[in-house]
Amino acid sequence: MSTATTDIMASLHQILRSITSREEKLERGPIRVAAHQTNVNKAASTLESTRDQLKAARMAVDAKQLQLRTSETKILDLQTKLNTCANNREYQALLEQIAADQMAESVLEDEILESMETVDTLVENVNEATQVVDETKKEMQEESKRVESEGRALRAEIAQLSSDLADTEKHLPETIKPDYARMVKTRKEDCLASVNDGICEGCFQQITPNMIAQLALKESVICTSCGRLLYPSDAS
Repeated sequence: MSTATTDIMASLHQILRSITSREEKLERGPIRVAAHQTNVNKAASTLESTRDQLKAARMAVDAKQLQLRTSETKILDLQTKLNTCANNREYQALLEQIAADQMAESVLEDEILESMETVDTLVENVNEATQVVDETKKEMQEESKRVESEGRALRAEIAQLSSDLADTEKHLPETIKPDYARMVKTRKEDCLASVNDGICEGCFQQITPNMIAQLALKESVICTSCGRLLYPSDAS
């Protein structure tokens, strides 16, 4: 295979690699944005869960405060009844009931204080979770802008490389064009492999002396191991 043909195929291979590299970067763009969207979804889920906890904690405080008010009313009622007791036994029983209710009321007041502290903590957690949501949304928006900008640049580069590829393909020898045209459609950069010291650099298998001779004659040679179209490397 002549030096000119070798250079053409090496150029084609490099252009195809460059196109593939940029196409892969282009494909990774939406994946990057999706990863940020996942972070946003997780943050939003955490926020919603924390808000639910806060709502439940506030309802618990309200219920305990209602219970406390009911208890206070009951104790006042019992204290009023002390003045109408018929005997000392009934009076003593009321005193014991009032003492028990007051003890329960004291425990309830402690529980209310603890519940209110829990509410305060959850309010802070909601604020923090809200901030995380805002930050992850901002990061996603910034990443989306980067991906969009990079995408425009990559598509422009791919278009230029595709034009260079088409121009270079015109100079392929007619003996090689049919196999190349058939294979490049499906295999892209994997349709080509250089040969160095009798070794296919696509699959690293030894090719036959006859195949080496065919390469020297500018014939189309396909590796029997990996199916790539072969061309000599600069080191050959």
